[in-house]
Amino acid sequence: MTSFVIVDVVCFGVFLHVEKYNSNSQLQNSLGLLNKIEQNITTQNKQFQSLSSELDKLKKDVHNLNQKLSKELVFREALRFILAAEGGISNDKNDSGGLTKFGITHTEYYNYRAKKGLPQRSVRLISLTEAQDIYKHYYWENSGCYYPPRRIAIACLDWQVNSGRGFATLQQTLGLKPDAIVGHQTLNELDYWLRKNKESKLLSKYFDIRENDYRRWGVGTQRVFLQGWLNRAEALKKYLHV
Repeated sequence: MTSFVIVDVVCFGVFLHVEKYNSNSQLQNSLGLLNKIEQNITTQNKQFQSLSSELDKLKKDVHNLNQKLSKELVFREALRFILAAEGGISNDKNDSGGLTKFGITHTEYYNYRAKKGLPQRSVRLISLTEAQDIYKHYYWENSGCYYPPRRIAIACLDWQVNSGRGFATLQQTLGLKPDAIVGHQTLNELDYWLRKNKESKLLSKYFDIRENDYRRWGVGTQRVFLQGWLNRAEALKKYLHV
């Protein structure tokens, strides 16, 4: 009888040991599986973060491209008006610019071709592509007229071409020092102004300054140009619905 009890106890102990071993083994397997799952989740999170970062970069690139394309369309729109206003070849004795074509003076064309390493030739031979390149790089991108919204940008570029005061007049309209320096102060002030007021109000003030300048300059030998200048401003106001 005693021997049977001992055997039972031993067997029960062995059973407990086996069960304990099996439990520990299952626990270790479970922990190992959890660790693998955790590692997979970590890896997936890193991949997701990387993908999210790439998507953000792509969105930014698309946004910048759309802005660039939009600005290019604004430039081309403004240029059509400028070329129509400037006309073809002109050599008026009262015009200090002298010989011009497409509104480009002989001096501007001389300097442009010199920078390109091209042989000099008369501005009478300037191509439309060259004129567009001059307007884009010397009047559009480097003047500050590139930054404002469409209607202001067009008004700014036309006045920059006509007087060299496109961006300076925008600063004057905003109540800033008209130094023609493109900086955060001017752009921030423009953004603030447009959030508080209507764009047409700013354009109306802008054209008032332009027309007053015309009247100051249109005296003496320059008086012959005054009405033409005013007509140009009026035509642009009508086009921009000012």
